[in-house]
Amino acid sequence: CPHAGKAVQVVRLHLLKMNVAADEKGNQGTFTIIYNQGFEVVLAGYKWFAFFNFTQVGTVVTSLCAETRAGWVHDVLGRNWACFRGRQVSVHNGFYFSPDGITAEVHLSTRWLYEHNAAFVQRVNDAQRSWRAVRYPLYDGLSLGELTRRAGGRASRIHGRPKPAVVTEETRRLASSLPTSWDWRNVNGINYVSPIRNQGSCGSCYSFSSMAMLEARIRILTNASQTPILSTQQIVSCSKFSQG
Repeated sequence: CPHAGKAVQVVRLHLLKMNVAADEKGNQGTFTIIYNQGFEVVLAGYKWFAFFNFTQVGTVVTSLCAETRAGWVHDVLGRNWACFRGRQVSVHNGFYFSPDGITAEVHLSTRWLYEHNAAFVQRVNDAQRSWRAVRYPLYDGLSLGELTRRAGGRASRIHGRPKPAVVTEETRRLASSLPTSWDWRNVNGINYVSPIRNQGSCGSCYSFSSMAMLEARIRILTNASQTPILSTQQIVSCSKFSQG
């Protein structure tokens, strides 16, 4: 989409709790926040997508999440494309953070150091069998602020999470045919999972997870006769929908 151009139409959308999107004509749809990168709105037969705006000076990137870069809008069948820019014009009552309000908390997080908690790890493992929590020595000595950056930012605070659906007899019947556990790292002695790569300071977790999934699928498809390690940088640098 071009970075400049005269607007031919103005549309006002309301993004409401929890994921409801509405327009001034009474139509309702949904919206999805895509990590801290942007959002998609599906409403009245159309899909809107845009990245949040940002500025960059050298290696310092500042997110401007109250406005978007040039985005795309089209109908749900992928036709009738147009470009748009969005900006926040009002704030609904609710919970939100401002950079000034968390300055003190961020300052403290740079001073608090991570400490391994063996008892907590054991409680996690005692509570479930689907995966095993372990200690990661590379995190020893890092501040909580550094760990927060590695995790991609502050965790969201959802008040009143939806309750899980009631388990039906049909679901129980289907579940009874499943094995009690499954590990793709050991299927009759064969490991279909590619080696874990350290993401480091790269914020494109979707690239690492997508490539790891594709590597595993190739291993499964070829019965582990092909074990490629695919480029995570290729998605970031070469996709026209990426900000790399």
